[in-house]
Amino acid sequence: MASLALTDSSQLTSNSQHLEFLICPQYAGSGKILHTLCQHTARVNSAKWVRHADKSPGIELVSASSDGTAVVWSEDGVGGYSPSAVLQGHESTVTLADGRYVSDGRGPLIVVTASVDSTVRIWRRTEQGDATVCTQILGLGTGLCLSLSLGLLPASQALLLACGTDDFRIQLFAENIESEDQTPNEMVKVDCLTGHEDWVRALDFATDDCGDLLLASGAQDSMVRLWRISASAGGAVKRRVCELAAGEDILPQERMFSATIGGETRHFAVSLESVLAGHEGWVYGVNWRPSVTGDDGSRQPLSLLSSSLDKTLVLWAPDEQSGVWLDAVRLGEVGGNTLGFYGAKFSPDGNSVMAHGYQGSLHRWRYSQEQSSWIPDVTVGGHFAGVVDLAWEPGGQFLMSAGSDQTTRLHAPWVRPGVSQVMWYELARPQVHGYDMACLALLSRYRFVSGAEEKVSRAFQAPNNFVSNFHRICGLDPESDLEATAMRSTPHGASVPALGLSNKAVYETQEVLLDDRHVKNEYPEAYFVPVEMTEPPTEENLVQNTLWPEVQKLYGHGYELYSLAARPDGRLLASACKATDAQHAAILLWRTDSWKQVDRLTSHQLTVTQLSFSPDSLYLLSVSRDRRWTVFQEQQNPDGSSRYQTACTSSKTTGVHSRIIWCCAWSHDSRYFATGSRDGKVAVWGKEDDRAPSDQLVQFCLSGVPLQLPGESVSALAFAPELTSPRILAVGLDRGEILLYKWSPGSWEKSLHLDSSCAHHLTVKRLSFRPGIGATSDTKDKYSASSFAQLASCGSDHTVKINSIYLDKL
Repeated sequence: MASLALTDSSQLTSNSQHLEFLICPQYAGSGKILHTLCQHTARVNSAKWVRHADKSPGIELVSASSDGTAVVWSEDGVGGYSPSAVLQGHESTVTLADGRYVSDGRGPLIVVTASVDSTVRIWRRTEQGDATVCTQILGLGTGLCLSLSLGLLPASQALLLACGTDDFRIQLFAENIESEDQTPNEMVKVDCLTGHEDWVRALDFATDDCGDLLLASGAQDSMVRLWRISASAGGAVKRRVCELAAGEDILPQERMFSATIGGETRHFAVSLESVLAGHEGWVYGVNWRPSVTGDDGSRQPLSLLSSSLDKTLVLWAPDEQSGVWLDAVRLGEVGGNTLGFYGAKFSPDGNSVMAHGYQGSLHRWRYSQEQSSWIPDVTVGGHFAGVVDLAWEPGGQFLMSAGSDQTTRLHAPWVRPGVSQVMWYELARPQVHGYDMACLALLSRYRFVSGAEEKVSRAFQAPNNFVSNFHRICGLDPESDLEATAMRSTPHGASVPALGLSNKAVYETQEVLLDDRHVKNEYPEAYFVPVEMTEPPTEENLVQNTLWPEVQKLYGHGYELYSLAARPDGRLLASACKATDAQHAAILLWRTDSWKQVDRLTSHQLTVTQLSFSPDSLYLLSVSRDRRWTVFQEQQNPDGSSRYQTACTSSKTTGVHSRIIWCCAWSHDSRYFATGSRDGKVAVWGKEDDRAPSDQLVQFCLSGVPLQLPGESVSALAFAPELTSPRILAVGLDRGEILLYKWSPGSWEKSLHLDSSCAHHLTVKRLSFRPGIGATSDTKDKYSASSFAQLASCGSDHTVKINSIYLDKL
């Protein structure tokens, strides 16, 4: 995640890949994603709300992207946001953007953008509001602007732009207003602030109660510096006492600069207010506490929030007696494999803070009046790279996903007494791996197997600590959970040893005595601490205390794993790896009670892209890059055992598909299956003879005319989970959209189109309906119970989504 911004209307802006998300951190007490904004075609590097001069809530935001553009987003009148201006002109990646209204109310809009083309551009919206044009280009030579912030000069409506550059300096540009009608002219460089000893990564302006402008700067030298800019009558130089955090007083000399405002030359003084030394890592974010509006007007609290790669947030405030700036509160993480914080923001009321980390995580703390302290709070989260696979728990109680961020995550609804709105959250992170994940298969409620970009499949089983927390958070009865009852002897949790890839079981809390000074105890193997939770875990707990122990490794493939499938009864697992020949394209079958390989199925010549067992467990379907599908059928051996044999297969020369077959799906009754290909075709295949005996190999043939989607690439398929007439098939596309069709032999009827706002912005990697149709414990179905279904989807845009669909309204 590249940036984060909070507005006075309690909405959070965060970004991921090509998307921006508008999040309400306090929705239902725990946060919710309100809108997904899609416009950019490359990584979003920055997002900020446009600030008002009168400090009223923001209604527009500006974003910057690696596609070389910046976008101004405005309210569209129907509760959402749409692009009102696309700012094009930079010759390379746009890294930063900031916006501000100059006068009270909405007023003229000024946007500033910075790019790796070593320029800073000033954009102004025309008086008619129909266009935003570039009015000035500030060249930085060969330097780069690493941070910027817009403010207003004291006692004026003239803009002041601060740019932190890679020469360790802060460049100040002031707006010259020649005439009294406030017509703006070019911005000119007025001063250069020195003092930092490394790149300046963060800047933020605030106006104190005296009318002076305060500038906070954070840098990679681990320091935060405070600068005061005040109006100076007649250019007189004043002296101020600057007090260091350590208590040493210095008398810095004020710097003076002038600007032309309304045809009059005004003088301003810049002085170093304080140097805050408290971080041990690079400081990547600074943010002033928002002003407080009361009966006596607006007041600016002197409180500053800084975030650093040392895994801490610090709230700075001046001492009431001496005025020395001290660290009043420290927040952050202890342990884990996170890499610190890249930014943090105050909430509008200043009683909570939100931070974001290098790995895309969001962290929230709120001030508790009862405890008189800051406590961690629940917030939204998710993958920080493409999500490649997902699978429902057999009963539909939770959803598990695997991503290229090297994690496997478990999502479930948080059921709270008296709260009608049920929200989904990440309840566990069973696997934090060292390789990008590739595939996932659930064997039962508390067992799953995952495959990554390695030759090994890994099996996991839920620990006792997760099971008990899962029951409490989801409102389930432990006594009715038969699988959990049989797991009394399972480990408490798991941890990953240093430099290890396997989750090791922890059977009891390992405590090290204080008088045991042996060197081996300085770095304990087990970092797991059992936690009793009644609400979704925080990021710190997710990383360290929700891992599942690894119970088995499955060796047998010659290349990286690509696809997995579990039989509905969980007794058999099928796996396939990347392949360029028939030998490595073989499908391996494993018994999950003994973890022994029981069969090796050969049919394909290239990588098997997806595997799927039929709901009745009788068939195994595989599709491949060789443009063919194969159905393997279970056959009984004379000794009572069973094995899968090739029942039928398609031909790549006479088959329907002319390109790679990416996906497949079985109908609920196992009579039909569908295949989807890069050529934009979706074909449904049915049994030739439904009355054939079970010991006879069944043939599947094309059922009706294939669906043609010219110019599209079909990447995911899923049939509705129960028998409906006609059958409902969900189709995921490479461009991120999801289509729902009513299908019957010889007929395709499009019934629903989910665009990028409801579906995905990039490739849909997997679709899966929640098991069963009807109202569940976490839904308030306003239609008939038999009409309700939920469709889970994941995509390369880093997101996992669950859409509720009322089938009788299609």
